[in-house]
Amino acid sequence: MKRLICILMIAILIMTSAFSQTKNPVKITAQKISYDYGKKTTRAEGNVVVIYKPGQDDETRITATLVFYNQDTNVVEAPGKVNISQRDLSIVGEDLKVDLKKETLELKKNVNMVLQRKVDNKVEITKLFSQSVVYSLKNKTGNMIGGVRIEREDLTVSANSADFDTDKEIYTFVDNVKMMDKDKNEINCKRLVVYVKDKVVVAEGNIDTTFYVTE
Repeated sequence: MKRLICILMIAILIMTSAFSQTKNPVKITAQKISYDYGKKTTRAEGNVVVIYKPGQDDETRITATLVFYNQDTNVVEAPGKVNISQRDLSIVGEDLKVDLKKETLELKKNVNMVLQRKVDNKVEITKLFSQSVVYSLKNKTGNMIGGVRIEREDLTVSANSADFDTDKEIYTFVDNVKMMDKDKNEINCKRLVVYVKDKVVVAEGNIDTTFYVTE
């Protein structure tokens, strides 16, 4: 019981101190927390949950096994597998670094993003895969590198890299781009922009297409 109270007090102290510096609270819960109040660094272990801007529309929740938080630099780091969630976006990957001051995050391995949006009483799901990603928590934009792939009910695209905007749902794929829609029509090109809301793609550079005549 005393240990639980101690952990709760540390979590409150971290949240209060973070609020005074960043004007946005950072809440940390875990099985074990070590807080160096001289260096303002925190080590959290076991079922760690970090919540940035708790209760706000743009709340970001991070779950991991081990987390390091430096209040002076406003940096959160989590080695190994990490889960990140916002309102309609979830991200899974490995080796996380978050700069809370810039509101950017970086995952270095095995990235899997899932965006769910309700359109005309139907939930549309967009899945994105890559080796690494840099993502802006504030602007909802980012860049993916290495084995990039998007999977939707109406199309799939693969490429070497991609820029994306999850708010506008615009995805720009670059280098070795291969697209196939639900009717098996294909586009291979240098650069492809997918406008999900408009159901339109625009291809550029060394374009090779195959369209099928419907019977």
